[in-house]
Amino acid sequence: MAMNINGLPPGQSGTAKTRQNESAEQVKNAPEKSGTETASKDDVVELSDRAQVLRSVNSKMQNLPDIDQEKVDRIRSAIQNGDYKIDYDKLAAAFRRFESGL
Repeated sequence: MAMNINGLPPGQSGTAKTRQNESAEQVKNAPEKSGTETASKDDVVELSDRAQVLRSVNSKMQNLPDIDQEKVDRIRSAIQNGDYKIDYDKLAAAFRRFESGL
């Protein structure tokens, strides 16, 4: 049995927050099933390794702080003025940390 972990019908897009809210609303408003449509106690859903990683990443993203608009404005201004310098070693280390966390 296939399971839509995004909470959206195929072809529909939206932000993670929107998908989360819509998914919760769908569960709340789902009609009660009766008769042979009800799931048996023996039904089991197992997520693939990839789906488990995606769930973990999604969970971490939900816990991220809001955008620091002052920092964004400072960086944007530095880029526009030509004052922004990239520390390539620091950037590479950040990529390594990120990938090792997956």
